[in-house]
Amino acid sequence: MNTRTLSPEDYWRAVVSRKWLVISAILVSLSIAGAVCALMPKMYQSATKMWFEGAKIEESIVSGPNPAGMGYAPTLDDRVMEVRQFVMGRKTLGQIAGEFGLFGYEKDRPDGVDSENAVRAMRGSIKVEPTKDKLFITLSFSNEDPIIARDVTSRLSDLFIEETLKDRERGVEAAEDFLGLELKHAKSELEAKEKIISEFKQLHLGELPQQIDANLRKLDRLQEDMRSQSEQSQSLSSRLIQIDKSIKDYEETGEIGSDSPIGGASKRNKDPRLGRIKELERRLVELSSMYKETYPDLVQVKEEIRKLKEMTSAQYRDLLPESDEADEPIANKKSKRKAIDPYHAELLKQREDIVLELDALKRRQAHISSEISQYERRVEHTPEREQRLKTLERDYENLQKNYQSLLDKKLSAGMQKSLAQGRKGAKFSIVDPAYTPVVPVVPNIPIIMAAGLVLGCALGFGGAVGLELMGRGFRSAEEVEVTLGLPVIASIPLYESAFGGSMQTVRALSGKNRASALLLPGSAQKGDDNIPVAGSLTATTGRGRGQNGQLHSPTPGLELVSMWRPLSFVAEQYRVAATRLELMTGDRKSTAIVVTSAVMGEGKSSTALNLGYVLAKDLDRRTIVIDCDLKRPMQHIYAGVWQHPGLVEVLRGTKAVEDCVQRLGETGPWILPAGAVGDNPLALSKMHQLADLITDLKERFDYVIIDAPPVLPLADMQVLASMGDLLAYVVKASMTGRDVVQKALKAIGDTTNVGVILNGLDAHTTPYYMQQEYYREAHHEQLK
Repeated sequence: MNTRTLSPEDYWRAVVSRKWLVISAILVSLSIAGAVCALMPKMYQSATKMWFEGAKIEESIVSGPNPAGMGYAPTLDDRVMEVRQFVMGRKTLGQIAGEFGLFGYEKDRPDGVDSENAVRAMRGSIKVEPTKDKLFITLSFSNEDPIIARDVTSRLSDLFIEETLKDRERGVEAAEDFLGLELKHAKSELEAKEKIISEFKQLHLGELPQQIDANLRKLDRLQEDMRSQSEQSQSLSSRLIQIDKSIKDYEETGEIGSDSPIGGASKRNKDPRLGRIKELERRLVELSSMYKETYPDLVQVKEEIRKLKEMTSAQYRDLLPESDEADEPIANKKSKRKAIDPYHAELLKQREDIVLELDALKRRQAHISSEISQYERRVEHTPEREQRLKTLERDYENLQKNYQSLLDKKLSAGMQKSLAQGRKGAKFSIVDPAYTPVVPVVPNIPIIMAAGLVLGCALGFGGAVGLELMGRGFRSAEEVEVTLGLPVIASIPLYESAFGGSMQTVRALSGKNRASALLLPGSAQKGDDNIPVAGSLTATTGRGRGQNGQLHSPTPGLELVSMWRPLSFVAEQYRVAATRLELMTGDRKSTAIVVTSAVMGEGKSSTALNLGYVLAKDLDRRTIVIDCDLKRPMQHIYAGVWQHPGLVEVLRGTKAVEDCVQRLGETGPWILPAGAVGDNPLALSKMHQLADLITDLKERFDYVIIDAPPVLPLADMQVLASMGDLLAYVVKASMTGRDVVQKALKAIGDTTNVGVILNGLDAHTTPYYMQQEYYREAHHEQLK
């Protein structure tokens, strides 16, 4: 049964109508709960609260050596497990059961069957759990006797504390011995590591990290000395070359070169320019190897050579100073030079000194180079020595910290041992001692009674709603045909499936369309060739004209799905219904179809209008829809026509039928609205005039659709049912009760020409093929 369409009011009416069923279910459930509370054996529970404390010193020592310096910190769950393991132990339970004679425990036969069962029963009666605030541990025991429950709980807590103190004292002694051995071992390792570090520093003296700055400064000084010695050696080598050249020139020509340290004069019997030019050319070669062409000295030498070559020997002699020895014979000069030869001796002496000085410089450079290599090796090896030294020092620091930690723990162990021997360091203490229980924990009367109340309400309300649902409407065409024995003409889905939204959206759009007006082109037509009657019916489509002479007309409501969504499956089902109704007419030339329902709100008016629209538009049948529901007329709203003049005026004789009918578009059905109903409904005595009117209209139209009032609330339907050739009985799916539907059919009487239209199927009761558009692509284009 689909309950989504039920409103809260429906549920409330179902409960109110079966209130005695609900009350009876609640009373019975409460009675059963009370009986359970009275018959169940009573159990009392006593509890004590324990708090663990004073264990900080022990926690830091019993965990053994920890290089990280972190002690073991047991959590509350660990403490709970510790208490549970002790009190649930067979030894403890056997001792308690024997002392208090619980559950038939036999002291002489602790391994017997009765003793085993007693221990098992004891375990089921004991609970160890933390409190809700996670600060304390609760130890409880349950028994039929509250005094025994209290005494057993107190005895269990005492035994646990005594055993804890003993275990703690033993643990402290073992920890103290262990720490002594660890201290001895750590001290020996520490001393060995100190020796290794000392030997390492002695072996690699000069390559240690702290000596790197001194080595770099020494290396800079040596490199500076090496550069200075190199410059000095280069200068001496240049002097040696000059002296060697001077000696060679002197021995070959007898002249003293201009670059000689002593100096001299040219021979008088030769061209005085030659010696000077040679000297300047040697000087030019020397400067060219050392400087660029633009160097001032180099330019000056070149200029001097050019001038010497341009002048004559006589001009050059005139420039030289006069000498007293100018007229001395050459032979005498040579013999004198050879006899004394001081210049040659001086040159040789200078050369020897320079050679000795160069040898000393080379030895000094070799020594400096050796020192530089030595200090470079030291600098290169320093990172390796630093890494190794850091590793040794880190190991040493770890050993030192471990030793200090062990030393502190040994001191703490001594203090803990003193506290344990004096029983002043208790790890557990009793915060709330065991008490004598007054209220039993079993049975839990409030919970049992509340459960009985909830169960009674569930049974009562559930039964009331269930019975209500069992009598509710039909969900499928098969149920209608099986239950009523009548054919189902069509199954109409909810209109929201055609508009792609909820029913609230559809109703909102419908209300908006009803409140708006459209400008329709053209004017009122007098007569219609499709109506073969003498005299024409006026197609009244409005009651006023606009500024451009156009007529105003209300807009048809969205209930006219066949017009707004002609390609939807809802419209297709209306076409199916129209086709089947046409088949049911047989050979009749004209057929009057009465559309009704059991109660209002089942969609009979919208069904009548959509059938008329499909017959006129799609099947090309001359069709008129008459709104005969004078208590609640709806056709003028759904069709978008004016309400009056209408049927009331025709029956009262104030208007002719030709003046009251209005056509829905150019190819749609004709509409005869209800007219001015007012507060005074039409009397039943006018019904014979309605029969004559229907007979007259059947001669003019192929189909006369009569929107009749509901069957049950009103008396009009019994008269109108006899005026139609066929009766379309609209049933709201999942809403109209089956008993109501059957009662209305009995009121109608003859159901020979009755067909059922199941209206308002939702997605849960509609077959999957009825939830899709007939032409999906065309429907999308229509929405655009």
